[in-house]
Amino acid sequence: MTEESDQMGPHDCRTLSNNVQVCEPAHGGGKAPKVSPAQLALTKWAQMPIPAPTVRTAPPRGSDGLVGLPEWVWVTNWHSQTGRVATRGVWVEVTARPQSMTIDPGYESPVVRCTGPGTAYDRSRPAANQHTNCSYTFSRSSLHEPGHAYRMRVSVTWGGTWRGSDGSGGALPPLTRSTVFRLRVAEAQSLYG
Repeated sequence: MTEESDQMGPHDCRTLSNNVQVCEPAHGGGKAPKVSPAQLALTKWAQMPIPAPTVRTAPPRGSDGLVGLPEWVWVTNWHSQTGRVATRGVWVEVTARPQSMTIDPGYESPVVRCTGPGTAYDRSRPAANQHTNCSYTFSRSSLHEPGHAYRMRVSVTWGGTWRGSDGSGGALPPLTRSTVFRLRVAEAQSLYG
């Protein structure tokens, strides 16, 4: 007579990014157990080559921005990525999509949140005819900051989805990638005569 146990038995566990833990039953010398599509999706998600944002600004970095005028920010590598992996007769396809961007100006001020990559500034068009939903307006110069520049951080949050060979699928925990750069901001003085 055999007795069933409610215990899962020994497992081999590993922690992936974002503290997601994946466990598989331990096997001793026998046939390797079949991996689940969900486990395979989490492993692939942790290995996706999601890039840091490539950021452009107007005025461009290397030249001074001005207090009171918006500093345009946009990301040029805002593209979805797809990866596929198969093992032990199971496959999954994982898709990563950029979802939102935040601009942290680098001093005690609220961050700006943007729902898309921002709008590229077109130097061939008049400034009055252009608009963006992703900019930051500095209220003071960077003169008193280290190196006389703000340390701006632009972060992109990525969402992931997966589908497996057995028809399963779902969402994956969000990932964030950031780029940090220095930005000088000057204060223009008006002269009256």
